Amino acid sequence: MQKYFFLLFTVLVALLLLDGCTGSRVGSAGKGEQMNMSISEKRDVVNFSLLKDQQTPSLAARGNSAARGLPVAPIVGNVLSIATNAIKNVIANEKKKYTAAYEFALTDLYFYDQLSNENPFDPVGMQFNGFKIVRTFVNEKGETDTAFTASFSLDKTNPYEILNNSIFRLKLDDFKLKYAKAKLSAAGKKMLNMDIEIEFHASYLNQDAVLFDNVTLGKFYLLLRNAPLDSTAENYHSYYNNLKGNVLTGRSFIVPRSFGYHMEDGEPKPGYSQGAYTISVKVKESSKDIFITKLISENTNIIIDAYKEKSMNFLNKKLPANMQ
Repeated sequence: MQKYFFLLFTVLVALLLLDGCTGSRVGSAGKGEQMNMSISEKRDVVNFSLLKDQQTPSLAARGNSAARGLPVAPIVGNVLSIATNAIKNVIANEKKKYTAAYEFALTDLYFYDQLSNENPFDPVGMQFNGFKIVRTFVNEKGETDTAFTASFSLDKTNPYEILNNSIFRLKLDDFKLKYAKAKLSAAGKKMLNMDIEIEFHASYLNQDAVLFDNVTLGKFYLLLRNAPLDSTAENYHSYYNNLKGNVLTGRSFIVPRSFGYHMEDGEPKPGYSQGAYTISVKVKESSKDIFITKLISENTNIIIDAYKEKSMNFLNKKLPANMQ
C-alpha cells in the first residue's frame, strides 16, 4: 500500500509540474497587464419633461427649469466629470492556483450636469450614461493585447423608477472575453467562470451638517459560468451575443447631491451639488481544478503520511545503527 501511494505521489507531481509548465495559451495572461475604465456621459440622459403625468401635473414638467421656479438658464456647474482613474489593485491568490482577481475604479465623477435648488435627490440633469472596462496585457510577442472588454449602460426601460424611487439599474451592452488571467489547464476545456461586482459610492453633506463618507449606494452583479475562451468554438459568439442587453442583478440609489452654496445674482445661495461619486468594479476569475489537482488535494494526508514513512525507512537503512 505504501509503495502504491509513493509511486502515485511521484507520478501525480510529475504530471502536475508538466501541466503547470505547459499551461494554456489563453490562460495566465497577466504580464504587463493594465486595467482601464472610462465613463460615458450624456446631458439630460433621461428627459423627465417627456414623461406622462402621474398623480401630480407638475411631475411631467420636472425637466423644465421655468416650471421649477428657477431662472430660465439652469444653475450650471462643471458639465463634464474629471474622471480620475483611482488606484487599481491586482490581487494574486497564490493558494488557489486557478483563481485570479483584479479591480477597476473611477473617481471624481459628477452624476448631474447642473446644480439644484430642489433637494438631494433631484434627478434633473442626470448625465451618467454608463461605463466601459478594458483589461490588456503583453502577449508572448511583446505586443499589447486585449484580454477582455465590457460595456455597461443606464437602463432607461423604466424612467419612472428613477423619478419615483430614486433608484437606477444597469444593462450590459457588450462583452468580449479572449484571455484569462487565471491559470487554465492545457488539457482542459478553454472555459472560464467570471464574477463581476459593481459598486457605486458617494460622499456628501446634508443640510444638518452631517457628513456621509464613502457610502455604498448600490451593487450590481454579472455572473458568468463556463464562458468560452476559444473564438473558434461553436458556441463562442452565440454565448456573448446572448449577454447583450441583459439587465444586471442589483440596483443603486441615484447619487445624493451634497448641500452647499452657489453664486446667484452675485451672492452665495444655498443649494445642492452635482453629486460626486465613485464607481468600483471587482472581477474574479476561476477555472475548474484539473483531475490531478483534485486527486492530490483530496488525498494529501494519505500521500504525505505514506511518503514520510517511505522516506524514514529509506534513511534508517542508510544511517549507522548508533544514529538511528
